[in-house]
Amino acid sequence: MTRPRIAHFLLVPELAGSPPNRAALDAYRDLGFHIDLYAPRGGPDVSDLGEHVSALPVEYGVRWLARHAASPRWRRYSAFSGTTEDPQAVAGLLSRLHRRPLITFADEIYSGTYAGDRPRRWKQLCRQGMARARLTIVNEAERIPLQRDYAGLPPDAPVIVYPGCFHAPPEPGDRQALRAFRGLPQDALVLAYSGVFNHGNGGLWLLRALEDCPELWVWGQVLHNDPLVNGLLTQVRGGERLVLEPSRLGWREAWASMAAVDIGQVVYLSDAPQFRHMGIASNRLCMFLTMGVPVIASRQPSFAFLEEHDCGVLIDGPEQMAEAVRRIAARLETMKANALRCSQEVIRAPQRWQELREAIAAVVPPRGGAG
Repeated sequence: MTRPRIAHFLLVPELAGSPPNRAALDAYRDLGFHIDLYAPRGGPDVSDLGEHVSALPVEYGVRWLARHAASPRWRRYSAFSGTTEDPQAVAGLLSRLHRRPLITFADEIYSGTYAGDRPRRWKQLCRQGMARARLTIVNEAERIPLQRDYAGLPPDAPVIVYPGCFHAPPEPGDRQALRAFRGLPQDALVLAYSGVFNHGNGGLWLLRALEDCPELWVWGQVLHNDPLVNGLLTQVRGGERLVLEPSRLGWREAWASMAAVDIGQVVYLSDAPQFRHMGIASNRLCMFLTMGVPVIASRQPSFAFLEEHDCGVLIDGPEQMAEAVRRIAARLETMKANALRCSQEVIRAPQRWQELREAIAAVVPPRGGAG
């Protein structure tokens, strides 16, 4: 039997396999839908996203909307959904024109100093789209009022939380093999840095840890590798203990590789509202804790649970990195066990995925073939 279809719009094709998008795809699939995944540059690679998913191109701009928005092909969809922010302009207008429900995955909140440089009228269209949502999903409870205010959501509009976490994470990799392949000593204390290397993500904090902790090795899974930057990094004091991943790992591969790691770094320094309320919205934080890796994090209220659950150390600046590294190293096995427990009690990804599925089903009821 042919499955009914949902159109899901992404801002960045490479995020198709990210934990929150996998959660959305799995929920739609489990409810009996086929997903047409729209993204720029020809659409994402869907080869590892499972069955009942197709990739289609989209452009986020007024000209594309003028050419395509009125097409009758959109009437084949039972609902529209998408991440923020540009996708909401398209999904929101299609929802209004073709009288289909809209679901917003507010993975980013483009306000304050993170507002970007999109024209005012386009951002207004994005916010109008978000205001239409029959269901809004944010990735951290502290972000609920931020999204309500930014999108202009009605007071009774349903908003739920789904974290930056796989609801069914991969099995850990082989620790010895992962270390041997990358030249990390088997007995080394290893800290992981994941994401874009910049000041806002704590790049200088990482370098300070290398300088002040001669016992520490660092594995950098750095996105957007730049050979010049990488060359400079290896020239800093302690750079011989810095191992940079040569290419981007897949989402699940990166999570499984945390078996090789002892400590994770989770630093957010931007003053934009969403970065002051990170909590379980942080994919890297969810990755570390779910895979049993304690963390060093920049101090903010949304990270207070890390110290409450004794699976992390909050610090105020790079000069405190060495002390934090040694505090975790002294109680490593206990804090690793606490990280796993914290993931189960605070992140609660499997339970939250069930809540997500039920909330989506209330907007778009299950069809034939639902699991």
